[in-house]
Amino acid sequence: MNKEIENLNLSNENILRILESYKEKRIYDKQRYHNKLKKNPEYMKKRRDTTADWIKNNPERHKKAQEKSSERRKLQVKLNYYKKTNQIDKFKIKFPILLEKCLELGLLQDQGD
Repeated sequence: MNKEIENLNLSNENILRILESYKEKRIYDKQRYHNKLKKNPEYMKKRRDTTADWIKNNPERHKKAQEKSSERRKLQVKLNYYKKTNQIDKFKIKFPILLEKCLELGLLQDQGD
């Protein structure tokens, strides 16, 4: 496989054509989902069943994902409150540990203090 990649010489035109093709496929897939599949009851039932099976077969991973998601939501709610009331400086002083988590998760961009 690596030898095939090494021997593969692509011109800029070929790279642009590949990228354009990928972009068109992504747009097509997105439109197809929103216009056809999203409202299709059979498709939705199939997705729900698949998800339920995964949860049943992976309870530890599901629980871990739920906890991580819950923690992120709580942090986002607290951050949004301080943003809404224009008290970001107070948040930074009062919750330095949460500030670090916000920066790690990309919820708040560091502005140099």
